[in-house]
Amino acid sequence: MFIFLLTLVFGWAGVYRFHKRHYVRAILYLLTFGIFGVGWLVDVICALVDMVDGWRKPASDFVARVAPPPPPATDADKLRQYKRLLDEGAITREEYDRKKGELLDPDDPARRYVACPYCGTRNRRENVHCSACGAKLE
Repeated sequence: MFIFLLTLVFGWAGVYRFHKRHYVRAILYLLTFGIFGVGWLVDVICALVDMVDGWRKPASDFVARVAPPPPPATDADKLRQYKRLLDEGAITREEYDRKKGELLDPDDPARRYVACPYCGTRNRRENVHCSACGAKLE
């Protein structure tokens, strides 16, 4: 309302254009008395439209909105990510299967251990070599 009234009274001096930060036009309006009245009339109409639009918008539109945080990654999202890494060749099939097992059933004790193919000793899955015979675990 205030900008509309200022434009109505001092529009010939480019007040509306200064408010909109159109400085070149504002100086042109100032030097030509609102482009001989025509620009002043256009600015009065624009200020009126801005004022009416401001009345129609709810107050929540004027508050800067912050993007909500992304939802936490689900096990399915993590599994898709591991699958993409497998397809790109960044991880091996064994690593993918191990991570898949951990995600689908993390409490399963069978998933935490692997048997040595040579001596049958139970080893932790993160071990690279068998603790008993030293063979490479797959």
